[in-house]
Amino acid sequence: MEFKPELCGECGVPLMISREFKWESNGIIGMRLSPAGRAVFYESEVMDGLFRGIEELLGRSIWHIVTESRRRDVRKYMEKIFSSQKSTWKQSRKYQRSQSVLDMRRADMIQVNGVGRIYGYGGIELSDRWGREDYPWRTQIITDPYSMYLYPAELLGSVEALEQIDMWVRYREIGEKAYEVTTFPSSHPVGLGKRLQQRRYPYKAGKIEYEACPGCGLPQEIAACTWDLEAGTITDNSTGRRMAIFGPWAIDAVLNDIEEELGEPLQEAVVESLRLFIKETLGEEAWRREASDFARMAALRGLGNLVRFNAGRDHLTLTIQNSCMPLLMVGAVQALVELAYDAESSRYEWNLADDGDLTVTIRLPVEGSPDDEPPPA
Repeated sequence: MEFKPELCGECGVPLMISREFKWESNGIIGMRLSPAGRAVFYESEVMDGLFRGIEELLGRSIWHIVTESRRRDVRKYMEKIFSSQKSTWKQSRKYQRSQSVLDMRRADMIQVNGVGRIYGYGGIELSDRWGREDYPWRTQIITDPYSMYLYPAELLGSVEALEQIDMWVRYREIGEKAYEVTTFPSSHPVGLGKRLQQRRYPYKAGKIEYEACPGCGLPQEIAACTWDLEAGTITDNSTGRRMAIFGPWAIDAVLNDIEEELGEPLQEAVVESLRLFIKETLGEEAWRREASDFARMAALRGLGNLVRFNAGRDHLTLTIQNSCMPLLMVGAVQALVELAYDAESSRYEWNLADDGDLTVTIRLPVEGSPDDEPPPA
């Protein structure tokens, strides 16, 4: 059995994308099957860069906390979308070695891996343990993963949902950017506290317009991206950067759990980690753009609707309605402003209102005379 998604005849993007997600006029990417949910289409390399940077700033590992936080969300999600099969999964535990159970598990994992490739998570494949070991579905091979902080946790949550038991995960490198990821029965080494309630708010209307692909209706900028289903990658051809689709609240939840587990404020570390990572990986020339360009980039990524953009010689203030991942947005804006203004450092102020409006102000050191030409917005 192979996972062969149907593709758009016009742009070649898997139709699962346009059937599950909708780029709205208010800067969010809505989920057709979950009206209260939202997704982001985001540079995947940022995730591991963010978590590694936090570890360096804090001087300790957070991998186990990220794993536990993401695991429990994925397990809950998988049990929800496969709710009709939950009783079958429980019953099948008695007959793990039967051919019918093996066939069912194989079909389930092929589907899960296929969806992961469509979302840009990497080249996920079954291991060679099928036919020669018990529980072969517990091990997967992934090449060029979008995140080795998030993918092991996502496999862990998926397998826990299939088997309905608690497990943990380990991985080892088996080649260039290739990993064998294995789950196994275990208690969870991290017992996170009660999850903080995520802030939700009614979305405000917007007037963002997209030119749509005539075949599937996706915005042309998304339809122009390259989906390599074998490699499990999505490439934004306008920037050359790799993208992935995931839920923004999942990232906020992970950051909240890290802060709760460590018992110390994390906001400054998150902002600084992302600021440093973006400045190290992105070129200065790419960010000397107009406000309309920034607004477009934010909307296509599902980050919200830019409604205010005031730039001066030594500062920038912007407001984004229907915002998400606020700490990541603050770090990104700070980095992009410093790149555009050729500044080594800056100060930031930010506020997230109850209605979802995120306001960020970046202030730069004042140098030179008032007659200096202001840098481009």
